Amino acid sequence: MSRLDGHIIAFGSFVIRHWLNIVNAALLIFIAPIVLYPYFMSTGDPALVAIAGAIKAGYHATCHQLPERSLFIFGYQMAVCSRCFAIYVSFLAGGLLFYFIRKRLKPFHIAYYALLCLPMAIDGFAQLFGVPLPRGIGPGMQLIWTVESTNEIRVVTGAIFGLGSALFVMPYMEEVMKIEGESVRYA
Repeated sequence: MSRLDGHIIAFGSFVIRHWLNIVNAALLIFIAPIVLYPYFMSTGDPALVAIAGAIKAGYHATCHQLPERSLFIFGYQMAVCSRCFAIYVSFLAGGLLFYFIRKRLKPFHIAYYALLCLPMAIDGFAQLFGVPLPRGIGPGMQLIWTVESTNEIRVVTGAIFGLGSALFVMPYMEEVMKIEGESVRYA
């Protein structure tokens, strides 16, 4: 075995042992610019505003960025919509939670995952196709039916989807990494 082969195997072994930390760090690095964009815009500093422009352009590949469907902080729209932001943050929260419960949480059936995806699917498709849904409770406890979703509903449904996705995928990744770790040890 060459020296390069040894380094590649050592790197692979490191990734297998620390995959969850790597995923969580990558998610944090992915999420940080979403929040930094409005902060950079609010400073008025030309260099930071230019960086903010690059951030917004980069995230356009992942999100429609419609202002009416986005959260605003520091007086500026975030780099992604409210639903995407909730998905990303709750997936990270699920990764951090999984760090503490990984020994006890086993992969669950895909039917449960589908159930966790259902609220976002209903809200998104109803809005896309113009189907009115109850979106709130008005005076006298009557339901308020509208076609357009609200940012609050987008955040809640996105968070359910993101957390459910993390807790569905990560136990499977844990099992794969265990299997791969054993094969690396024997190699």
